[in-house]
Amino acid sequence: MKNIHFIPHTHWDREWYRSSDAFRIRLVYSLDKLIDTLVNDPNFSFYTLDGQTCIVEEYLEIRPQNREVIERLIKDKKLLIGPWYTQPDLYLAQGESILRNLVLGSNYADAIGGCMKVGWVPDAFGQPQSLPQIFKALGMEAMFVWRGFNYRELDDSVFLWQAPNGDVLRSVHFPLGYGHYRYLPEEIDKALEDTNNVIEQLEPRFHEDQLLFMGGSDHARIQPEVPKILEALNDKLSPNYQLTISNPEKFIAESTAAIEKSGRELTVYKGEARSADLGRIHAGISSTNIDFKNAMKHFETLLARVVEPMSVMTHALGGSFDQGLTNYFWKQVFRNQFHDTIYQSSPETVNHSAYHRLTKLRHGINELIWLNFRFLRDTIDFSSVNEQEDVIIAFNTLSQKREDSMMINLFVKNPVFSLFTLDGEEVPYSVVENKTAINNEIEYYNGLLNLNDVADEREGTQHQVQILVSAEQVPSLGFKAYKVVYGQKPSAKLASTDLYCTESNFGNSKLDVMINEDGSLNVTNKVNGQSYRDVLVFEDKGDEGDEYNYSPPADDQVFTTRGGLARVNVLENNAHRVSIEIAHSLALPLEVVDSKRSSQKVPVDIVSVVSLDRGSSSLKVESTIDNTVNDHMMRVLLPHAEVSEHNLSEDHFTAIERTNRILNAKPLSEGATELELPIYPMQRFVTLANTQHTAAFVSAGPAEYEVYDNQTIALTLLRCVGMLGKADLTVRPGRASGYKLETPSSQLNGKSVSSTYALVFESGQPNVDVLSLHADRLNVDVQTRHLKCFSRQQNKSVSGTYQLNDISNVELLAVKRPENSADYTIFRLVNRAEENKEVSLPGQGNWFECSLKEAIGKPLENHVTIPAQSFITLAWKNV
Repeated sequence: MKNIHFIPHTHWDREWYRSSDAFRIRLVYSLDKLIDTLVNDPNFSFYTLDGQTCIVEEYLEIRPQNREVIERLIKDKKLLIGPWYTQPDLYLAQGESILRNLVLGSNYADAIGGCMKVGWVPDAFGQPQSLPQIFKALGMEAMFVWRGFNYRELDDSVFLWQAPNGDVLRSVHFPLGYGHYRYLPEEIDKALEDTNNVIEQLEPRFHEDQLLFMGGSDHARIQPEVPKILEALNDKLSPNYQLTISNPEKFIAESTAAIEKSGRELTVYKGEARSADLGRIHAGISSTNIDFKNAMKHFETLLARVVEPMSVMTHALGGSFDQGLTNYFWKQVFRNQFHDTIYQSSPETVNHSAYHRLTKLRHGINELIWLNFRFLRDTIDFSSVNEQEDVIIAFNTLSQKREDSMMINLFVKNPVFSLFTLDGEEVPYSVVENKTAINNEIEYYNGLLNLNDVADEREGTQHQVQILVSAEQVPSLGFKAYKVVYGQKPSAKLASTDLYCTESNFGNSKLDVMINEDGSLNVTNKVNGQSYRDVLVFEDKGDEGDEYNYSPPADDQVFTTRGGLARVNVLENNAHRVSIEIAHSLALPLEVVDSKRSSQKVPVDIVSVVSLDRGSSSLKVESTIDNTVNDHMMRVLLPHAEVSEHNLSEDHFTAIERTNRILNAKPLSEGATELELPIYPMQRFVTLANTQHTAAFVSAGPAEYEVYDNQTIALTLLRCVGMLGKADLTVRPGRASGYKLETPSSQLNGKSVSSTYALVFESGQPNVDVLSLHADRLNVDVQTRHLKCFSRQQNKSVSGTYQLNDISNVELLAVKRPENSADYTIFRLVNRAEENKEVSLPGQGNWFECSLKEAIGKPLENHVTIPAQSFITLAWKNV
């Protein structure tokens, strides 16, 4: 007898072709009907609610009176929820964000009855290689997935998936997709015909007597007639089959028992899943509305790497911060990382609502940062600061000491001043000639700016000054206070600076950079003598795709800044930093019409500020594109000096090596759902693999790349399209993905789009630890504030120099308060390398093993081993 597990479910897109508020109305009525059916029909035994708990939370905001009945249904296993808070895209969210999403989602599920014990990923556009590790760390028994797999590599829909760190998790692939059958016909003969057809397709994919039949789809509502229909079908089906209402946990338990009984060894799958054989993966969603995606990278980084570590430090000194405050903003992040939202594959107004959440994040995160400075304002011993002196506080939230410079924005009453530590040691600084624009919105008041600072500057009673100071003195995971002494000219100089600059050449002891007439750079790594030519050329291609897919016009034209004439201006030339402005005006076709770029051309301005700090082996670049044309994709190029058929980019907890060309892809002529292009997502860096020396892009935003001719890395900075979905694209023939709606704002026409990235040049083969350190420094600034309103008293005698914990030589994903009220600090450490890493733990006797869900384990001594390509979570008992 073959048991067909009929799993009633819904995949609930909280926003997509309608807004979250519009879908909330539908959600309320759908769950009302769901609850009524499950309560009143004992034969409707299970329903799976899409694996995301935000659905329940948002329903209960409208129907709080139904919490008790929902809890009972979950406890009785009639309703299965979790472990996600929202279903994110798995490539456009950072690793820590994915972990937090699951922790908050599963905790909420546990609080209202219990979390489903399987991972549930029905509709992500591809699956990363670390997914088994993530779900195993959460305590999941298995996971269900769809897109990205194919029948050529997997001959079984039940298999073992092995992550790079060696973790293995039982996995189930939806062979026909998660939504292959929305509602069963009530006409039994029709239902029988359809069911037999489904069985015929399922049997080759399940080698035991347990088959998976998915009964539901996008926004599907419960079908109360299902038990009666299944009963009638069982009377008519072949006696070899039995249809039963089931759920994911039940399927895993019974299929596992059947496999163990048979003794069959399951296929072990390794690597990511990005095949387009069976379902579209939409190569292009990583660069649509890239200004939105860049902002999301920034805010998720600020929450995990800045706000929480700062708040842990001030809590250790007596502050009252708990995790609930940042969790509120994490949920805003998760709402924007919901897959259809982060893709920006929605109508105009729905996309705009996600931009509104960015404003909420900016306001809230900046206020949380300022709260920590305000706490120190009231607790540090400032008795040595007199009435003619002000104070600056600087936070280093990285676990490593910094070797770069920090920028400090001041509004001073006297532009002549010196800078000292509170101990009286003078600190050299350089004045910034071209000041960075500071946001004057309300969330910055009492932070970077005082309410009257801007007005006072206009009246001449205050002077805005920005300075660069070496960040080396600021302890790792700590802060340092400085005092501004007015009326005293600075006398301290840097012990040494290796920077030099002329109109066409700049550099330091590690890099020499020649500026060509077309604005490209010839870079020489002085340490190994390796040179790289024509770095920082901008390339523009046509794009007649949609919000899902890049699709080149049949008659494309490619334009570059190579051979043109750039405007070059030296912005900064001081002991701390050299900054060069390189400006292009590139004439580009106005649009794509009938698969051809138009003859009418419009100038598009590209302004890049390239900065080099003393002693640095990287060039920081901020490129701003004033977009004035439609239907195109712009990239910046980094030609390597070597050639390789493979590239290496950062994945969530390690690095992934990919081929520059797609190998063995199923062609469109044989039924592939889209043409697989070698356009790849990344986290924070990409370089060529297996080279003798390293030239890499490190990114603070852009997360899409391609490698040309096995040598030139192209980082996407802009992709502009005007349709949500189109039919019959060159790369994706057939039906439109999504809906055929115009989305003119996704052309980004009239917008200035800025992207920050770095060009890193290192000696030796690519080293993930080195590149990760570059990524940390690029993405995580030293947080500084000029304080003028403070008590020059002993206050609470907190020292002006503080270090939370000297846990160095390791990358931290998180330093946070616990989800419960326990008196611990949670540290999440990652080892991206291919070898185990030993890490020394300061403060013997205070460290404990800890699960991802923050269950405290056995005590640790003075060291811990982080397995290769893995992360661990530790608890440190506050003393």
